[in-house]
Amino acid sequence: MTTRTRTLSTATALAGAAVLLLAGCGEKDVPTLDFGSAQPSGNRLTAQPPSGRSLALAQWPHACEVLGDAEIKAILPQAAGIKRKPVKVTIIDFNPLAEADPGTTGDVPDAGCKFGFGLPDKYESDSNSSVTLTFTAVADPALVAKSYAKDLARAREDATKYHKEFQDLGTSLGPQGCYTDDLARGNLTCRQGPYEYELSGTSTADGVGEYPKADRNWSDKVLRQVARTLSARMP
Repeated sequence: MTTRTRTLSTATALAGAAVLLLAGCGEKDVPTLDFGSAQPSGNRLTAQPPSGRSLALAQWPHACEVLGDAEIKAILPQAAGIKRKPVKVTIIDFNPLAEADPGTTGDVPDAGCKFGFGLPDKYESDSNSSVTLTFTAVADPALVAKSYAKDLARAREDATKYHKEFQDLGTSLGPQGCYTDDLARGNLTCRQGPYEYELSGTSTADGVGEYPKADRNWSDKVLRQVARTLSARMP
C-alpha cells in the first residue's frame, strides 16, 4: 500500500512538472519593437514623361524594385524575411474628354507591390506585417498636380459624407503633397514630381498596438517614413 501511494505521488509530480514545462515552452520573451526613420538609399527615380502627357505604361517603375530591403530595415530594424508580391493596377486617362496617347492606359502588372515581412511577436510569423506601394499616375508634373488636387477634394468630401477623419498633411512628410482620407486606417496618397502613389499596410505584431489603434500607429510610425524615403528619391 505504501509503495503504491509513493508511485502515485511520483506520477502526479511528474505530470505536474510536464504541465509546467509545456506552459514554459508556450511563453516567449518578445523583444521590444523598434521603430527607426527614413534613410533613403535606393537609386533616384527618373521618369521623364512628355510635356503635358502621361508616361507610356511600359516605362512605369516596377514597384517591387522601388523600396529596398535596407530602406525597410532603416524604418523597421527587426523586419525579417522580406518578400515582394506585384500588384496589378489599371490606369485610365487623366482627361476623359480627350483621347489618351497609345500605350498610356490599361493594366500595369507591377505598378503596385506588397512588401510582406515578419516582426517580433509572441506567435511566430514570417508575414505578420506589410507595406503596399501603388503608383496611380506617372505623368507630366502639371497633370499629376491636377489629378492629385481632384483626388484630394474628393477624399475631403467623402470623409465628410461618411464621417471619416480626413487629414491634409501638405508637404510635412517631404512629398509635394500627402493626405489620408481616414486617420483610423492611415492609408496615404501622395504626389511628388511626375509621380502620384498610395501607401497602405498593416501589422499584427506585438508593439504596434491593439485594434483599432494598430492601423493608426502603423501609419504614423511606418507609412509616413516610407513616404519620406520615396520623396527623397523622386525629382
